Amino acid sequence: MRIDTPGGLLSTTRDVVQAELSAKVPIVFWVGPPGARAGSAGVFLTMAAHIAAMAPSSNIGAAHPVGLTQPSDEKKLPDVMEKKIENDTAAFVKGIAERRSRNVEWAEKAVRESESVTASKALELKAIDLIAEDLPELLRKIDGRKIDLGGGEHRTLHTASAEIRNVSWSVKDKVLHGLADPEVAYLIAMLGVIGVLLEMFHPGTIVPGIVGGISLVIAAIAFHMLPVNVGAMMLVVLGVGLFVAEMYVGGHGGFVAAGLVCLVIGSLLLVGHVDKSFYADADFGLGWRVVAPVAAAMTVIAATLAWKFSQSVRQPLNTGAFALIGEVGEVRDEGTILVGGELWKAESPEPLSAGARARVIAVRGLTLQVVPEGAALTKATT
Repeated sequence: MRIDTPGGLLSTTRDVVQAELSAKVPIVFWVGPPGARAGSAGVFLTMAAHIAAMAPSSNIGAAHPVGLTQPSDEKKLPDVMEKKIENDTAAFVKGIAERRSRNVEWAEKAVRESESVTASKALELKAIDLIAEDLPELLRKIDGRKIDLGGGEHRTLHTASAEIRNVSWSVKDKVLHGLADPEVAYLIAMLGVIGVLLEMFHPGTIVPGIVGGISLVIAAIAFHMLPVNVGAMMLVVLGVGLFVAEMYVGGHGGFVAAGLVCLVIGSLLLVGHVDKSFYADADFGLGWRVVAPVAAAMTVIAATLAWKFSQSVRQPLNTGAFALIGEVGEVRDEGTILVGGELWKAESPEPLSAGARARVIAVRGLTLQVVPEGAALTKATT
């Protein structure tokens, strides 16, 4: 198994570790390629293998469960619960290290003190068995090793000339793995928000609304696989709501500014160590490199839509009956005038002869108020 992970769910970690410890075939974990890491949950998986190997320049450790929210001084129960979880996790990793005859003391430090070490240091501490640059070198180095499968059963490895067959992921697994990236999930969610905002600004466009709706559903699936802070999610929703309020209520930019603050804070705290059952490195989540440009783009789009919306509200209504005011038509007979290709009933304070030109000054129901074309245009009412 090649591993490169920032961490994962503790429940899933326990399932995999149990499968490793009870396996009746040799299990080899290799942290690679160079630069890879076995962070948090990856520590348990790597140390539970019959053979634990790492590539040069890779690292392992930092397995302490850390939450973003700290308990208050008045509430001692969360402190007790956190200590219980820490002790339970430390006992878990110590049991693994004892079973595989690895450095129990360092394994406990990785949990209690979040200690992380390089591949060379891990080998020196006997936390792993060997260092291999790539898979062929790994197979050469483990060739001839005797593996204790438990119950008195042993197996000698013959891997020097073994044929390598990579087990490819299914399309479903590839898609889910891609969506489980916090940055990908966040960008899809923001794309959905932008699509919905555009549809709200111009109802009936259809395409932005459909794309936005689909994106939000996909983002919901992605966030379901990630440790999401519900409070932070509410902040993001509030920020989007303030953007919408700027469009319809108008806050002279105040709603946009408040929405930007909510969006940035909520986004930075959205994905991370919010669940004690989820073990991941501290950098697992959303950073400024994604949040800053997205927040800036959302602010510009929301401000532009709000400005456009306010401009359209200020423009005079030029559709329906209002569009006829000021138009000049031809009198057909007494009480009828042709305006814009349509015949309308007409009333005039002055007699008008057929064929004369008259100007519309008001619209009352289905009757036009007209005056001779040369008369002054008075204020129109309906």
